[in-house]
Amino acid sequence: MEDINDIKYFSLKRLNKFLKENQNNSKVAKELTKLILSSDPLISMRASWTLQHLSFEKPEMIKPVIPQLIKFLSGTNQHTGAIRNVIRIFQEIEIPEKYCGPIFDLCIGFLKNTTLPHAVRVFSLYVLTNICKKYPELKSEVELIISEFRTFPQPPSMTAAMKKCSKILLKL
Repeated sequence: MEDINDIKYFSLKRLNKFLKENQNNSKVAKELTKLILSSDPLISMRASWTLQHLSFEKPEMIKPVIPQLIKFLSGTNQHTGAIRNVIRIFQEIEIPEKYCGPIFDLCIGFLKNTTLPHAVRVFSLYVLTNICKKYPELKSEVELIISEFRTFPQPPSMTAAMKKCSKILLKL
């Protein structure tokens, strides 16, 4: 990717080419994560989008950078698009046990934060549900939030996610 700030160079076609060229480069996830932690919101968002697509193809490449991704999510004044992409990564991968607690806590906070875009909150709910599959004792906390959300009108994306996640939690 020539210049990440030049919009004409940033497309899904070029992203896929970049990922194909770097699919066996063990350093690509680390380099993208450094960019995600950048103070420039545009760079952070684009790097997180690239890392998200890498997680679809090579989820095993994400595990070494999980601590930095948690650090990013714990920060303040992050671009909500970058937050969304990083949470979506956690929806995609198998989260190692030692990171489930911090990610669970972060996602609870994002889910409850009604000022955040719907996608951030919806992806957080899916990540929480995935963690509950490993730790069913946590499901009551998520079910309580879903129950509270049902008392207020929700956007269609959240309504659909609540329905799908409730079904999964019911089976645990």
